[in-house]
Amino acid sequence: MTRYTRAQKARRWTGFVLAFAMVMSLFAGMPGVEAFAKSSADIQDELDELNSQKSEIQGRMNALQDEIDSLDYEKANTLQKKLMLDQKNLLSQEELDVIQEQIDIIDNKLANLQADLDQAREEEAYQRERFLTRARAMEENSSAGYMDVLFDASSLSDLLTRLDLVNEVMSYDEGLEAEYIAAREKVETLEAEAEVMYDDNETHRQELETKKAQLQADIDAACALMAQIDQSTADYEEVLSQEAATEAELEETIVAKEKELKEAKAREEAARLAALAAQQAAQAAAAAAAGAAGTAFAASGGTWMRWPSYTSVLTSSYGMRTDPVSGKIYRLHAGCDVGASYGTAIWAAAGGTVISAGWNGGYGNCVMINHGNGYTTVYGHMSRIAVSYGQTVSMGQVIGYVGSTGNSTGPHLHFEIRASATGQSINPMAFSYYY
Repeated sequence: MTRYTRAQKARRWTGFVLAFAMVMSLFAGMPGVEAFAKSSADIQDELDELNSQKSEIQGRMNALQDEIDSLDYEKANTLQKKLMLDQKNLLSQEELDVIQEQIDIIDNKLANLQADLDQAREEEAYQRERFLTRARAMEENSSAGYMDVLFDASSLSDLLTRLDLVNEVMSYDEGLEAEYIAAREKVETLEAEAEVMYDDNETHRQELETKKAQLQADIDAACALMAQIDQSTADYEEVLSQEAATEAELEETIVAKEKELKEAKAREEAARLAALAAQQAAQAAAAAAAGAAGTAFAASGGTWMRWPSYTSVLTSSYGMRTDPVSGKIYRLHAGCDVGASYGTAIWAAAGGTVISAGWNGGYGNCVMINHGNGYTTVYGHMSRIAVSYGQTVSMGQVIGYVGSTGNSTGPHLHFEIRASATGQSINPMAFSYYY
């Protein structure tokens, strides 16, 4: 391995220190991305809260609409019931008309019957008076009875004549009594018939009033229910209108907040791109400085590394690129990818001490070697590791085999060179190698 002088070492470290200072100054002068991130997070929280309120309002509006639909359905049923009541009213009115006609007929019969009853009562009074007059006459002449009349006959022919006369008087008395009894019985019969007809009419009248009252009560109840439904519907629609107005105001706030969030994210993205550009510039400056130091070192005969693979085909160079795994993230590729088939041997680029040998996140199976001269080399995505932590290795020694472990889309060697003091990656192609 080529040795170099104290002056060369000084120039080399001076280049790295200047590059590192430039990177730090660039990072120090970058905008406060964290502040922007916090701002957008706060805006997102506010937006989430507004959307939550909007969902609650929509839930209440849906519930109100369900109530209104239910009331509309109930009103439709009530209207149907009212229509049926109206139809029933027509039929009931016809029934009431029939009952009224029955009442009128019975009233007419009662009027006619009253006339007959009045006449019968006059006849009964007349016959009663005749009967009483005859009875008084017989009582006044009680000393001259029928037998006295017969015994006072002077002859048989006179007796027969007197007997015929007595029979005629007795027949007259009997007829008078019979006429009185018949007149009385007719009065009683007419009175009984009139009472029955009156009772029937009273029953019809009560039925008529009951049916009228029930029909009116049904109609009033249906109208009251419709009025109540209309009022409830109006109340719900008023609340629904208020909720809709609240939702509209909230929607305007959400639109404004979304615009604010979009602007905040745009500011963040601009800051991120500015920071990324500054970082790229710093890395490029550091890589140029390191490359210049490495080139100057190599120009003075100081080539100190061997290429770590039998092939020098690069499938991806050092620098910014779109992540091949996610296909979305644009970031720094801190090394170079060497195309090689699965299981190909990987060599140590220079002698040094193994400071890491094992799984290393996206690097998969990975080996890191500190070469003791300010540089550390990294070998990623190995299928198998052939060295262990703390082991001392020499240039060209097999340290592992090509694989595709970790974040990899196919078998290859990911090769990095870092400044041991800072961990800053350096473009591997800035150095000279033995091939």
